[in-house]
Amino acid sequence: MRSRGRGLASGEQLGVVRSRAYVFVAICVLAIAILLYTNSLIHRLEVQAATLSRSIAGLCATATYAARENVELREVFTELIERINFPIVITDVRGIPITWKGLPIELDPYDVTHQEYMDADPFGATGSSLDEVIRFTRELDRQHAPIPMTHPGGDAVVGYIHYGESSMIREMRYMPVLELLAFGVLVSLGFLGFRNAKLAELRSIWVGMAKETAHQLGTPISSLMGWAELIKESAATGCDVAEMARMSDEMQRDLARLEKISLRFNQIGSVPKTKRQDVVVVLRDAVDYLRRRLAALGKDVDVKESYGEIPPVEINRELMEWVIENLVKNSAEALGGEGGVIEIATEYSRKDAAVKILFTDNGKGLTPAERRRIFLPGYSTKRKGWGLGLPLSRRIIEEYHKGRLYIGWSEAGKGTTFVVSLPTC
Repeated sequence: MRSRGRGLASGEQLGVVRSRAYVFVAICVLAIAILLYTNSLIHRLEVQAATLSRSIAGLCATATYAARENVELREVFTELIERINFPIVITDVRGIPITWKGLPIELDPYDVTHQEYMDADPFGATGSSLDEVIRFTRELDRQHAPIPMTHPGGDAVVGYIHYGESSMIREMRYMPVLELLAFGVLVSLGFLGFRNAKLAELRSIWVGMAKETAHQLGTPISSLMGWAELIKESAATGCDVAEMARMSDEMQRDLARLEKISLRFNQIGSVPKTKRQDVVVVLRDAVDYLRRRLAALGKDVDVKESYGEIPPVEINRELMEWVIENLVKNSAEALGGEGGVIEIATEYSRKDAAVKILFTDNGKGLTPAERRRIFLPGYSTKRKGWGLGLPLSRRIIEEYHKGRLYIGWSEAGKGTTFVVSLPTC
């Protein structure tokens, strides 16, 4: 059984490591997908710009001649150039700019005189107003090779189309970096939030565990202190042997209770041993103790037992008693000061191959919001509750017994049923 428990503990750690690895892989895949999509979008825009430039080149070569005689065609051509949203320069066969659009200069093509056009040199500065346009044209050629315009019906080159990237494409080139930065910020915030939530949960668990320890130890220790005081008084006044024997027996019971509590806490977080046994025997012993305890506390609670025939299951007696005590106490507190009925029943489900223990009370019940949070560490529906009993019980059942602890039924004002399901194989 020890090796089995170690397997459970190591399996839990392995599950945490795997879940973190899955999250990391998912984040990486998502980041790569975003980068690939953005790059694909930029590439499509570049191809679109190149295709449009080639189309314009052919149109320019055809329209240049036809536009001389057709005013309407010239207006259409001019409007097409005006609508282009990326830098473009049309040059003649010498490389001298004829017209342009989208350049970061204030020179208008119509402001260039014929003499400046004739004196311009594509390979050297002449002091012409076209020198700056020529310089930008060379920069465009570094981005994309110029597209030749051929004479309609022939192969003779009549000019060139020089084009660059639109402002939108330039801006989108920064998108992958911005996306990674934004993604990194979101992941960091998510990690910090998850880490703070886990730290808060751990703090709640440790505080609750400390209070639960004090609560568990308080009753037998107080009882022992009371018996010690009685022994001291009896020694002073004298008492018979039978009375001393009775006090000794009571003290033995309290010491046995302390030993059981110590064993319970010792097994939380370690490797508990389990044994195949009849859970009804454990239920009867735990309920007998709790019935006396509830009566001593003055609670008017009627605990009814209905145990069906069930097969033995693999359990740890000390931890299972702890779960039973937590669930019965939870039901008793749900009844309030007026008291009520707690029904404890067992049944065997062949379909689930599991033994089920049902704890039903006719108390105040749970709201839908309470049902969602009832098993969270630190959450309690009681003012003085520590919010650890149910989460601890679920951990014992699910992690150490491979079973389930859940709410089978609950209705506000009518009661609640908690179900412990233990596998038979």
